[in-house]
Amino acid sequence: MNIATESVAAPVVTAVEVNDLSLERGGKVLFEKMSWSIPAGSFLAVTGVSGSGKTSLLACLRGTLKPSTGQVNLSDDDPFLTGTVFQHLGLTGELSVLTNVLCGSLGRQPWWKTLFAFNREQKQRAYEIISSLGLAGLTHKPVRSISGGEQQRTAIARVLLQDPQIILADEPTSNLDAALADTVMTRLRALAIERNRTVISVLHDRSVVERFADNELSIGPDYVNGWVLRTISEDA
Repeated sequence: MNIATESVAAPVVTAVEVNDLSLERGGKVLFEKMSWSIPAGSFLAVTGVSGSGKTSLLACLRGTLKPSTGQVNLSDDDPFLTGTVFQHLGLTGELSVLTNVLCGSLGRQPWWKTLFAFNREQKQRAYEIISSLGLAGLTHKPVRSISGGEQQRTAIARVLLQDPQIILADEPTSNLDAALADTVMTRLRALAIERNRTVISVLHDRSVVERFADNELSIGPDYVNGWVLRTISEDA
């Protein structure tokens, strides 16, 4: 006898939840009463004019900036849950591209494994990521000697090696041409779809937002309480 069974959908896991978040900087309220949540595996674009609080919001999500009110809840307490592509990159100029990228794995390995050198497996994985971003010929060059766009891709490679559950990216393609920007954004989108990673990225290009994001969080004084959240598919 055949017994029909119904497939059960996997439960939706909330990756990031913001409750009643407000932020004041320099006596100016950037946003207030901000409450939203996004599921794991989604891509959230953060948009807004310069100075509206986009980078500050990422800092609140990362836990390095305390909001004026409210709280941020992440899906896990793992300190390496979140990886960041900083607007100012945060690379070490005297170190090579490879070493800067390998630093993305620091903290995930026991101290004794990185005391003298990174192991062969780490180096191979780092090289694969570096190559996929078009930096293979620069692997052993010090970061101070490469271009701004190449440095930006190095910072992205570092986070990809870290392989965090949540990626916070502050204008990750600002120094890249259209082709390289497409490569990076496609890679980040694939991480969300194929590996259930959550991406929250500050973006300025409308076409990039519409193409890659699931939701858009717009910040600025023109919105009620300084922010508005929309689902991209609603306007497709």
